[in-house]
Amino acid sequence: MAKAGRLSRSNVLTPSCIVSREEVLGIESKLDIFVHMPHRQIIRDIQAGSFKPVYLLHGEEPYFIDEIAKALESSVVEESMRDFNQTILYGRDTNIDQVLEASRRFPMMAERQLVLMREAQDWGAWRRKEDMEKLEAYANAPVGSTVLVFCFKNKKADGRLKAVKAVSRAGVLFLSEKVRDYKLPEWISAYVAASGLKISAQGAQILAEYLGNDLRKVANELKKLQIVLPAGTEIGPEHIEKHIGISKDYNVFELQRALGSKDLARAHRITDFFAANPKDHPVAMIMPVLNSYFSKIYAFHGLKDRSGPGAAKALRCAPFAVKEYAEAARHYPVDKVGRIFGYLREADRKSKGQGNASTTDSFLLKEAIFKILH
Repeated sequence: MAKAGRLSRSNVLTPSCIVSREEVLGIESKLDIFVHMPHRQIIRDIQAGSFKPVYLLHGEEPYFIDEIAKALESSVVEESMRDFNQTILYGRDTNIDQVLEASRRFPMMAERQLVLMREAQDWGAWRRKEDMEKLEAYANAPVGSTVLVFCFKNKKADGRLKAVKAVSRAGVLFLSEKVRDYKLPEWISAYVAASGLKISAQGAQILAEYLGNDLRKVANELKKLQIVLPAGTEIGPEHIEKHIGISKDYNVFELQRALGSKDLARAHRITDFFAANPKDHPVAMIMPVLNSYFSKIYAFHGLKDRSGPGAAKALRCAPFAVKEYAEAARHYPVDKVGRIFGYLREADRKSKGQGNASTTDSFLLKEAIFKILH
């Protein structure tokens, strides 16, 4: 593979954004160029051999950018021809002339070549007018046998730049957005369905609570289940416990349910389990989750429409969770929820060593749960 700059290093469904030539012609000055489109459609087009001459993949969620880039690296150039026709650049180490020189070369004994810039967010050319004029000129007349790709992670490209608008006309401008926490179970369910499996609502919630919205981490854990489970299996808490290691009975999701229903015995049983395994269940990770849970209960108290669909929309939660919030709201009036926020903040602060020299995580957790329940 042809390379420029330093060696590669690893970098760590919401709609995405794409603008085609047809969509933008004649209206680019009046409309927002970030038009939504799922990233999977872009990948399907790539796998079908339908390539655009320029791709600008940008936004705060690196997972979708990585998935599209991986599809391009696998599909644009045959493996046997990649040493001659695949060039990897790095934004910090590359200037505009290197990009254009590589892009204007013709492929060797192949139909096309790939020029891919990683870490394009660090490319200094974005801030130089003369460099953007050169990129704009190339995007207005791209080489048909070259697929030029910019992987611009963790932030948005400046859509006001003429060069970015020219890229959108010539090819694909894709905005990779973070999946909101409240939409993560839905995203997990969609991802699992696309793999030929199913997942229960509780299973999706457990994964969302424990893995967070690090989509690469979530996808890696789900791939483990794809390997060991037959097609069509519905993933439940028991599968997650066996193959991923998240207990179906002793997890934050179950602690929330026990607290919400004021099931003292179960809440203390889960708390004792967490306290006995502090490395796997640190207070600094539990407190923010419980804070988010009680924030929903606090918000529920202020709802005028407490019907299932209305409350689910207002709380940005799954419809099945509304009944749980309603039950919890009966057990915890507004003034009690306000005090609970204080308990959680205090435990979180002390777990990080602020105003605390000797109290263990286990004691802080048990104290906070006791105060919540009594």
